Formats: sequence, C-alpha cells, structure tokens
Amino acid sequence: MGSRLKTFLLLLVLVMVATGFLSWPNRFQIIDSLGYQFQSTTKHTSEPALKSHIEEQDTVNDSNVNDVTTHASGSLSRMALSDIKHTYQNNEMVKIKILLFDRWNRSKTRGGDMLVVWMKDPQRGAASAGTVTDHGNGTYTGVLRTLWTGRAIIRAAMISSRERMTHIYRSFRNGYFGKNIVCTFRSNMTKETTSGYMDMRYMKKHPFCNLTADYFGVTFYSGKPQTKGLGCHDWTETSLPHNYMTFGADTRWFAERTSTEYLTDFITINISSNIHEKDRTVIPTTPCSQRNFRDTWLATPPVGFSYNNTWRPLSCWNSVPVDTYNQCLANRSLRLFGDSTARQMFGALYSMLGFTITKGPPEVDRSKKRNFYQGPTVCEAYHSKYNYTVYLFPHGFPMWFAEANKTITQPVFARLDDIPPGSTDIILINLYAHFHFTPIHIYRARVHRTRLAIENLLQRSPGIKIAIKSPHKFSVPKPVTPLGGMWGPAYENILKKEFVNLYDRVLYLDIWDMTVAFENEEIHPNGALTNMMLQVFFGFICGK
Repeated sequence: MGSRLKTFLLLLVLVMVATGFLSWPNRFQIIDSLGYQFQSTTKHTSEPALKSHIEEQDTVNDSNVNDVTTHASGSLSRMALSDIKHTYQNNEMVKIKILLFDRWNRSKTRGGDMLVVWMKDPQRGAASAGTVTDHGNGTYTGVLRTLWTGRAIIRAAMISSRERMTHIYRSFRNGYFGKNIVCTFRSNMTKETTSGYMDMRYMKKHPFCNLTADYFGVTFYSGKPQTKGLGCHDWTETSLPHNYMTFGADTRWFAERTSTEYLTDFITINISSNIHEKDRTVIPTTPCSQRNFRDTWLATPPVGFSYNNTWRPLSCWNSVPVDTYNQCLANRSLRLFGDSTARQMFGALYSMLGFTITKGPPEVDRSKKRNFYQGPTVCEAYHSKYNYTVYLFPHGFPMWFAEANKTITQPVFARLDDIPPGSTDIILINLYAHFHFTPIHIYRARVHRTRLAIENLLQRSPGIKIAIKSPHKFSVPKPVTPLGGMWGPAYENILKKEFVNLYDRVLYLDIWDMTVAFENEEIHPNGALTNMMLQVFFGFICGK
C-alpha cells in the first residue's frame, strides 16, 4: 500500500506540474514568435488600428474600487520575453508577456489597466514604441519591432489603473465637472456673473439662459442674471478656471500616486544584422511628401522611431529640412488651432523662421523674448520676405480662459467656417488636454462638428492642407483633476472613427509613439520633441 500511495502521489505531482506548464502559454496567449520579419515600411491595413481603452460601461459594476490593496502595482508586476532568445535580427518582431500583480503581490485576474511598452538605446539616441494587447485577465502581450542594430532595453509602464479610470467615470456621473465656468453679463455700468454649464445634467440653477445659439451651436447654459436690466442677451465674457476634485479618506489614493507607474522589470536584447554594418536602421525609400495622407491614419504602430535623437517616420523619409520651411509657407497662411501645445509650436516657429509678431504676447523686458504661455490669446505673425502669415487660435471651450470675450473663445469649427473659398492655407488642429476635464461625449461632439466644418472647407477650398494632431502621452505627478495621458488612446479612437471618410484629404500627425518612446512625462513636451513634431508635420505637408 505504501508503494502504491507513493506512486499515486508522484503521478499526481507530475500531472499538476504539466497542467501548470501547459496553462502558461494560454494565460499569456503567446503566439509563435520565431523570426517573423516585418516589411521595411510601416504596415497599413484597410481599417484604422484602434488602441485599447477601458470604456465607461465596462466599469459600471466595478466594486471595491477604493481598496488600494487590489490596485495594480508597477513595482510588483512582472514582464519577460515570450521566447528564450535574447538576440534578434534587425526588423524583427519581439514579444513580451506582462503579468500584473496588486499591492499585496497577488495576480490581477481582470483587465482594464492601461499599459505602454517601448525600447531604447540611449547610447545611439534610439527609441521606439510598441503595442499592448489586454487579455482581460490581468495579463498583457507587448509587441515591439527591432529598428536598429546593437542593443535595446525594453520597458513598460501603466499609464492608468482600471480603478483610476473608474473613479473618473463615476465622478462625472455624480455631477463633477472639471471647470468652474463663470459667465459675465454686462449692460452699461451693470455687471453680474453666474455659473455656466456645458451639459444640461449639471445645470443647477433656475431660471437659466440657454446660450447654445450664442456659442455657435455648442451646448452651453448659464444661470440667468437677476440684476434688473440684465438679460441672457447681455452675455459678454466667460472664465473657465479648473475645478479640482475633492477627496474623502477612501478616495485620497487618487491624488497620492502619480498617474503613471513604471514597471521595475526591464529586458535587454541584442539586435544583429545580416547585411552590411553601415545599414544600422530600417530605412524607407519614399519621401513623406509623396505618401498618401490615408497612410497616416491606417499605419499600425510603430509609426516611427528615433535614431541619433532624430525622429524618423517608418513609412517615408523626411525630405524637408528646416531651412526650407519658409519656402513651403511662401505666399500662404499657416493656421494653428489648439491649446498651449499649439502655442509651443508657434513659439518654436518664431524662434527658427524669423517672422515678426504683429499680434500676441509682448516682449519680456530686457530679454526681448516673448512668453507664449501668457494665456490663451490670438497670435499673428508675418514674414515680409516670403509673404506668409502665421496665426494661432485657441480652440474654445472648455479651454482655460480668464474673462475672455466670445471673439477669443470661438470653437475651431466656427473659425474654419470663416475661411474664404479658394484658400491654400495650411492648417493644424489640436483638440486634447482641456477636454480631459469634461465627460468624453463633449469631446466626441466637438470632433464631430470640427469634421463637418473641415468637409465644407475642403469643398470650397480644395487646395487647402489640413492636419489633425494626435494625443500625446504624459503623466500627472499628483492628480487632482481627470487630466492625464490615459485619455490619449480613447481620443485617438474617436478621431480615427470620425474622420474615416476624410483619410485621403487630411493628415493625421501621429505623435503618440514619439512621446511614449521618449518617455515624455510633461503635458508640455520639451523643445526637442516640439521641433520633431514640426519636422514630421512639414515633411508630409510641404511639396503636396
């Protein structure tokens, strides 16, 4: 009996080990990763590559959201290569498996946490981003592509936990709005301020003014002024300061941790090449000015990579050097619409092209420099030698404004409607960070109205060139609002779905991979990144 019992126990252990071994690939849904070679250009499909993002309806039934011990931990989570080799050929796919653990070192059993992966070689100034698949059970697969020879360090980060997104969605549903909108009504010497709202659900004061028609058809309400002689038609100005979240003892965790957590694990791989040593990177053969705009919407990541700290699109090579920007802009206008990141672009062009500011922030004493962060305002510049004008316009509500009149706060689509027929302007539109303070349907509605205006503009001005700037990745150290790079994937998906019928006519300036690869943490990317964004923009636009 003793011998039979030992045999039985031995067989039982073998079965358990075999079962665990066989379940490992299923848990990570590992696909065969032996030597699949990418083409030398970015892969394009007939459908846009949408990013993974947890939707509000997926979080409605989430429980124990404030139990921080169940939240994913970057320091305790793990990642490893899906195969056993550490040496890859150039232009080869690399797969990694990621297993998230909570703060009590227990395996996460559901998905919804948002991850990014990238690889870098600081010595070569090389970096590129990958993609992440959420398997819905706490495991993720990262896919990267080797784009240079030498070595690469693979990293991963969680740009938002599922619980953080759930808390934001619930806050919006419970009446939180990220802007304290103040409407000013004036008549002669009389003045009164009331609260404004961009959604009727938040309207708390009666009677109220429906200012939707006054604000170009964008849903907008305010409390009705009670001062004698003032009416709804006397609305003149608006302020939109931030409205910070309030936290109780059970929700304080939201503000106590940075919105991005880096996994402490990293992987080092070697990348060799079968070709001559001088061919150290993937090199496309087509100039970006000859690529169809459709390719920029349909490209699957990575859409580019850095080498020698210079960003290189994968589908084409940039044939437009900085010293030819003036010739590209000659005898036309460049219109930049957006927020402070669009102001960064305006400021960078001011520094490199030598045009003259005719409207905008004044020069700072002594230094003679201009503070383009002074506040949302309309800026205008002119280059007399090349006869072009550069405009900077804020994108309108819900952007931060301080007692700004309706002329300043116009939405982008209203300004597009004012562009005359036959225009050959170049236009760049950025709608992003300020919308984080509002429920996502407000962003979706604004993108829709903007797309309709672009369609009309292209019909009356077929020679115009338009670019939509993508979201960028950034982090917030101690969040007290819904602001954060975790909205990037959701906003990108909205843009790609909305503009599907304009892919051939509008450029998608995809900078998400760039900001992931360079580990950007700032809401305002540094000057080097801003210049790279402009290089990609002009590389596609000029020469068309």
